[in-house]
Amino acid sequence: MPGADQLERFERHWQEHGFGLLAIEWAATGDFVGRCGPQYHRAWSHDPEVGWALDPAWWGRGIATEAGRACVGWALGDLGFERVVSITTEENPASRRVMAKLGFRLLTSFDWQRWHLWVHVLDRAP
Repeated sequence: MPGADQLERFERHWQEHGFGLLAIEWAATGDFVGRCGPQYHRAWSHDPEVGWALDPAWWGRGIATEAGRACVGWALGDLGFERVVSITTEENPASRRVMAKLGFRLLTSFDWQRWHLWVHVLDRAP
C-alpha cells in the first residue's frame, strides 16, 4: 500500500494532468491488489510512463499484463499520446517480461538517484 506522501503525489498528478495511476482490484472480491496507469515519472519527463506495482501475493496471474495493456491503450488512445515509456531496473525481470509482452523495446538506461533505470518505449502504431 502506498504511503501518504506517494498518495499525495499521485493525486497531485491527476489534478495537474487529468490522468494518472489507478487502483487495481480483484473483480471477484474487490481486494486492492496494486496500481497501474500512465503518469510522468520524476526521472523521465519526456513521455508519460505506463507503470504497475502489484502486491507480491498477486504476482504470476497475468494481472500486470492485463492492466498494463489497458493503460497503454488508454494512453495511446483516449489520452492521445504518440508514445509511452515504461521504466524499471535490471533487477526486475518480471516487469521487463510484461513490457516485452506489451511490445515495449529498450530505449536507453541511465543512473538516477540510487538506481540504474532502464527506459523501454512503445510508439503508437501508424
